[in-house]
Amino acid sequence: MLAELGIVTTGLALIGAALAALFGAYGALNRADRWILSARNSLLLTMPLLSLACLSLVTAQLTGRFEMQYVWSVTQINEPIFFKITALWGAQPGSLLFWSWMLSAFVAIAILINWRSERRLMPWMVTFSAAVLTFFMILVVLYENPFARFWILPGASQPVASVFQPAPEASLFFPRDGQGLNPLLRHFGMVFHPPMLYGGYVGMTIPFAFAMAALASGQLNTNWIRATRRWTLIAWLFLSAGLILGGRWAYDVLGWGGYWGWDPVENAALLPWLTGTAFLHSIMIQERRGMLKAWNMFLIILTFLLVILGTFSTRSGIVASVHSFARSEIGMPMLIFLGICAVGCLGLWAWRWSRGELASDHRLEGLLSRESMFILNNWLFIGVTVMVLWGTYAPLFTELLSGQAITLGAEYYNAVVVPLFGAIYVLMGIAPLVAWKRTSLSALGKAIRVPLALTVGTVLILVALGTHEPGAFLSYGMICLAGYTALWEYYRGVKARMARGESILVALNRLFARNRSRYGGYFIHLAVVVIGIGIVASTVYQQETQQTLSVGQAISLGNMSMRYDDAFEAVADDGRTMVIANVSVFRNGQYVGTIRPRKDFFGERGTPMSIAGQYTTLESDFYVLLINHQGDRITFKVYLNPLVNLVWWGGVLLIIGTFLAAYPDPQRELAEKVAEARAPSSLQIAGD
Repeated sequence: MLAELGIVTTGLALIGAALAALFGAYGALNRADRWILSARNSLLLTMPLLSLACLSLVTAQLTGRFEMQYVWSVTQINEPIFFKITALWGAQPGSLLFWSWMLSAFVAIAILINWRSERRLMPWMVTFSAAVLTFFMILVVLYENPFARFWILPGASQPVASVFQPAPEASLFFPRDGQGLNPLLRHFGMVFHPPMLYGGYVGMTIPFAFAMAALASGQLNTNWIRATRRWTLIAWLFLSAGLILGGRWAYDVLGWGGYWGWDPVENAALLPWLTGTAFLHSIMIQERRGMLKAWNMFLIILTFLLVILGTFSTRSGIVASVHSFARSEIGMPMLIFLGICAVGCLGLWAWRWSRGELASDHRLEGLLSRESMFILNNWLFIGVTVMVLWGTYAPLFTELLSGQAITLGAEYYNAVVVPLFGAIYVLMGIAPLVAWKRTSLSALGKAIRVPLALTVGTVLILVALGTHEPGAFLSYGMICLAGYTALWEYYRGVKARMARGESILVALNRLFARNRSRYGGYFIHLAVVVIGIGIVASTVYQQETQQTLSVGQAISLGNMSMRYDDAFEAVADDGRTMVIANVSVFRNGQYVGTIRPRKDFFGERGTPMSIAGQYTTLESDFYVLLINHQGDRITFKVYLNPLVNLVWWGGVLLIIGTFLAAYPDPQRELAEKVAEARAPSSLQIAGD
């Protein structure tokens, strides 16, 4: 019954999405309200249908319906309930269904919120959103159906997987137990990391759909940006959280003492984050000065294309990564879809541009201006994007061209990407101090004096305390300039309001209320500063050693040391075998606690996974891995990672800052409601 319900609901969702795309395009082209309303209703219907499908699959996972191939592949009887639920996105078919459900939910919310206020854009927005959902539902229904079941044919020794009964004489096969979730996915970070990334990916579909609606309808003012500003921030927030959680998972589970290894799938998630960040900065110029209209359209289209490219890379198996799914048949359909989107969307954008409809209202008035700083910001982010894109796909292209794959490692990224990020930090320290239209060098010099003096003072203190690596204090200098500038902007704003008699807390609150996007953005800058300090310290000053110890022996690293006390084997409730070491940790010779690094072995194949023991402080992370064991002798690998926890705390601050920037502006909301109330009630569709 559960499988049948899933098959029916996903099939109906595919039909509904396809009809919405067709009805929406016909209605928009012919200005037919009835067809547009039918498209909207068809698209809204997909959300409850896919909710039922997801609920059916989760119920099957919880109740052990192992005749369903997907349930068998990601769950087992003794698997914890929590992981049985999150196994919904634990493999390709379920994750595609979950992706489609999230997309239908995001689209439904966007339609309900914007249907009246953005009625001129909605017909084409519905059409493009429905087209994207249709494609993913094709993948779910025809290529990676999570409701396929095992069937036994007469005379066959092995069952076959099929959505429908393959032959009249075939009967269902009921395995006693399943394989269980991939051991690498049984971690807090990977439980929430995929949904966060999916939220970022599908969230970027909303501003893309509005942008394409503006191009298709000819409504090329800032309405589409107004409709999507918050959606872009929300999608960017999801992507940011996904990247941070993915880094935490890598740090805890992969056992190499780091959190970012320029893995192809990591890079695939980073790419749309980079262009999305550039877009969020660039649209400020269009809203304020009516400039960069064509560029902003290009950026959001590029971001969506990078989302599809990253999805293709992860799910097709063309790149080797611990994060990617196995090679699948969906690779070619996704590549075709990517090509159609690139040609169609960029073609429409180029056509509008060639007609002069995306021309800027104003020109750049000065090389030293807020506009020029934002443009330079965009160039730097696009530069990072190009470098990461080439580093990620160089093995594929070089193998196609020469027959030999050339892989670019961390040395490449450190040489070409790190300097660009350094320049971005410098720009973060300068741009907020530059006025719109034009600024003189003397005015900039006066504005930057305090942040620059604080930066120089901080670097000198660090050098006096023993920071002698040139790359370290140079990096700290660039990062500190960005942080002190943000703090200086807060100080100036609060000081001006306090001069009117406001208290410091009231002044800070009203400062945010007056311009949430600006001061929320500065808070995000401070979060990025915290993350940057953590990255520099944990990269430049990381220490490591590997030794084999007998009981009672010790390892020292920096001001930390460990003593191997004993080890034992245990069996967990989910059936995995664990080898656990008890390790005493000392700081400056004083006992501070006990940690338990362990190695887990899953299933009959004994798939191993190392779980680090960590003693964590704000100052550093003492990170111990159990590498190998022979009797009472154990090989440990130990890392001392200074300030690494600033990376995670900076991620939390970044999330808070994004909420502050995206929080509704009461005055703006009131103005939009007034405009909506004055608008005619009938549906209006604008063409050329």
